[in-house]
Amino acid sequence: MGIGRSLAILAAVFVLSAASDLPPVRVVFPRVPPVPSDGWPRSEVAEPFARELIDEVPPIVFDAAAYSNPELVPAVLRNLGAALLSHDAQLQTAVKHYATALVREHAARIPREFSEDDLHMLVVYQVLDPLRYGEDNTYRHLVDTILPSSLSASLPEPLRRADINELNRVAPINFDTAEALAISAGLVRSSGSRFVGRSAVTIKTGGNEPIEASIYSINSRFVKPDEAKRFLTAVRAAAPQRRIVVIGDETIQNALQKDLAALHVNFVDNLNRPLTPWPRDPFSIARAADGRVVFINRPNQQRNREEDASMVRVLLNGLPKTLDDRWKPRWTTGATSFHNGQILLTPKAVWISMHSVEFRALELLGIDHVPVERFGSPQGIARYTGAVQRAASELSKLYNRPVRFVHELPHTPQQIEVLGGGAGFDLDSIVTLLPQSDGSVDALVGDVSLGARLAASANEWQDLEKTYSLAAARNAVLNFQSDASSIGLQHFLDQCANDLAANGIKVRRLPLLMAPTSLLIDENRPETPYFLVGWNNVVLEGNRAEGFASGLPAMDSAARSIFKSAGYDLTLFPVLPRSVVLNGAYRCASNEVRRSK
Repeated sequence: MGIGRSLAILAAVFVLSAASDLPPVRVVFPRVPPVPSDGWPRSEVAEPFARELIDEVPPIVFDAAAYSNPELVPAVLRNLGAALLSHDAQLQTAVKHYATALVREHAARIPREFSEDDLHMLVVYQVLDPLRYGEDNTYRHLVDTILPSSLSASLPEPLRRADINELNRVAPINFDTAEALAISAGLVRSSGSRFVGRSAVTIKTGGNEPIEASIYSINSRFVKPDEAKRFLTAVRAAAPQRRIVVIGDETIQNALQKDLAALHVNFVDNLNRPLTPWPRDPFSIARAADGRVVFINRPNQQRNREEDASMVRVLLNGLPKTLDDRWKPRWTTGATSFHNGQILLTPKAVWISMHSVEFRALELLGIDHVPVERFGSPQGIARYTGAVQRAASELSKLYNRPVRFVHELPHTPQQIEVLGGGAGFDLDSIVTLLPQSDGSVDALVGDVSLGARLAASANEWQDLEKTYSLAAARNAVLNFQSDASSIGLQHFLDQCANDLAANGIKVRRLPLLMAPTSLLIDENRPETPYFLVGWNNVVLEGNRAEGFASGLPAMDSAARSIFKSAGYDLTLFPVLPRSVVLNGAYRCASNEVRRSK
């Protein structure tokens, strides 16, 4: 792995500053075996060296030997690391104890005003052979058994925190190991003790109750500090009494420290875990019978977002004490797969599309792809839709209410072709359901054609270009509405609108645009060829809706009018552009603890 190689370079340029508490005598290493240019140190060479090193250089004087022989240190540590893999159980145990003592002795000598080199070398001491830690699974698993014991809670907190941040940033350290290290270092509480069984809760929220707290994941990999400040300032202005919880990294925390305090933001340090900016998808939030808040992790991880499975645990690790005492939070794993971006809650039903339960339907059928090759016959379609219905039934138990589809299930190849146009789009980005006081529901269904017509007369294209860092956008965006993907989505949405109306639901159309990612000036373009600019991806509270501004003020105004016609006020916050470009708008970028009844 490239991560391991970058750390190996750091080890190769080992730097030690003079320390006043080093022994005044010159200490030398035993004869150090050279490290092979290709591969790892051989056990028959590394193990005798490790025995000699442990016998002759006590951990308390190791740094003195390192100071006297800095050019040998990488080879010393790499050979010691190789001995960790010894089949001699007694030697392996001795190496583990020695390695742990080494890093603790070394950490104790690091000055309070430590440098980046000091921090890098502490990480090297912890993993011994950075290159191997990054590339050899067996070695990494062994190091992970001793890594949690490598930091003393008596070390200065800035050093402990910086070390874990650095490990999470540059090394492939798994969450369980990182959490155990942070616990032993006295930085976080354990999430393991907060786990409860799957049968403990069901989700009862109707999706528009008063919001007690909004939870955001704001990391510098996706959000610039000035973007975060504008966004959080607007949220606080719109909801003065609401608790705001931000799971973020050290860069955001350091840049916004005064602002976070002024805005009364509860900050949870994610210790540089590579979390996405979308806390909606990986977990749901419920209340137990005793009023405790229960976070329900989705059992099915999203591809390329596997780390988000630990987002709840990061939250529980560092939730401020006031909220921890108030919520008495617990977490569990859902009994069936779900994807909150594909689920629309109303007080009386859970609304989904056939794409919402694709993962579970495939599991039930025991296949790894949607069987489009079988959709030429009614029997093939019926077999797949049967699995979709069984998966929907499981969701009904999780949410304790009926599951309804925003479209009729298909029976013919023509129908399934139309519905296929909605594949790959989160339902909450294209359909919004607004509960009404009489118990009915209004639907706002996205409309690419309407978006194109309104956009054609808009005059603020420079605003849109600036918002998302796009090259000349107007013609390219308007032309893209005739792309096959746009046409397919339009057909899907038209079908949803017709089917919802046929079931007695009042339907309004809401503008929607698809912007080609080829316009992005930033070379770090997403894999998808487009991103959505729309107004469906909102969070409801009473008769209010919250979302991101689009970058086209005239169309923002049109969207507000459409919401108003359905009895809802639409509040639009400054956008977090990278989130939208990666197809995750406001609802995706937030999750809520609703007030208990």
